[in-house]
Amino acid sequence: MKKMFMLIFLTSTLLIFPIYFSTIATAGQAGVGVLNVPPEYRNVRVLQQDNNIRIYLTISDYNSWEDLYEAKVILEYYGSEIATFTFKQYEDVTSFIKINEFSETSREKDLLQTEKLTYSHSDEKETVDDRCNFDLLFVFRTTWFTNLKIITSDREGLEATTNIDYDTEEMMRSSNMIMIPGIDGPILVEVSSLILNFIALIAGAAGVIYFAKKMNILWVGAHDKSQQ
Repeated sequence: MKKMFMLIFLTSTLLIFPIYFSTIATAGQAGVGVLNVPPEYRNVRVLQQDNNIRIYLTISDYNSWEDLYEAKVILEYYGSEIATFTFKQYEDVTSFIKINEFSETSREKDLLQTEKLTYSHSDEKETVDDRCNFDLLFVFRTTWFTNLKIITSDREGLEATTNIDYDTEEMMRSSNMIMIPGIDGPILVEVSSLILNFIALIAGAAGVIYFAKKMNILWVGAHDKSQQ
């Protein structure tokens, strides 16, 4: 009976181990040999430069960067969504054909600076970073928003989300812009500093003339009363 038990045990071990190690080896080629886990952000950097906003993302997926499906950058204005920028690695979650495509849905048209958008990853498999990291650069024209939401999902639907509050007054404050209150928020009119200086000069001169006339009227009125 003991011999029979040992024989069954050894047979089961010999059958299971090759399958187990084969599974780990296959997973290791793609990522780091772990069960499905959600993606995470290794780096998120927001930079405003030359009337553009750049968002640098380094996304890591321990199942492999090839497991990443899409990344979305959503701009909100006090809770209202005003623009969504999307990067898709695949057409859908069932496809294995890479499209690596950026797209935009927004109230304003053509915010995305398509010629400046980039994605990159390593084709090596030497390190964890090689196998897991995926870099994205979103670049869009400066616009008015109060919150930045970034959502990344993998092929299995697991997500990573981060929110960044943005000080719009600081963001939009510029020496060559005028902010005009509007129905849905400020309207930005880009003008040169020369025009702004000219407008300021005219406004100042108009104020001085108005003040001088007002003082003259008051002085004339007081003089007339003293003559009476």
